[in-house]
Parts: sequence; structure tokens; C-alpha cells
Amino acid sequence: MKTVATFSTEAEAYIAKGMLADHGIESMTGPDNMTTLYGAGSTWAPVDLYVRDADFEEARRLLEAHSDV
Repeated sequence: MKTVATFSTEAEAYIAKGMLADHGIESMTGPDNMTTLYGAGSTWAPVDLYVRDADFEEARRLLEAHSDV
């Protein structure tokens, strides 16, 4: 797995994750929900979006085309 983008909120990361899924690219986010402050949606750490190495170039292209990065 390779980091394709980093987001300041989980919401942004999950929107990008959904867009990639719509294009057949599996991804995962991290770090986990432990970075969420009391479940309020504010993080104190960046949220990375990971894709398989083989999907990196296409995922990056899609994220740039959709202004997610």
C-alpha cells in the first residue's frame, strides 16, 4: 500500500475514498479513528488515503481531476 493523498479531516478522506471506489480502486484510510477528538470529527493528525502500488498512478490522476488533492 502506498499513500496517495493526505487529508485534514476524515470526511474529506472518505469522500475521496468513495470516488475511488466508484472507479474500481480499493483504498483504505489511516490512522484509525483514534485520531478523532471525542468523535467530533476534528482530528489532531492527518488522515492518509492508501491504495495498492499498482493503482497509485490512476488514483492520483482521479484525485487530481476531481480536485481532491
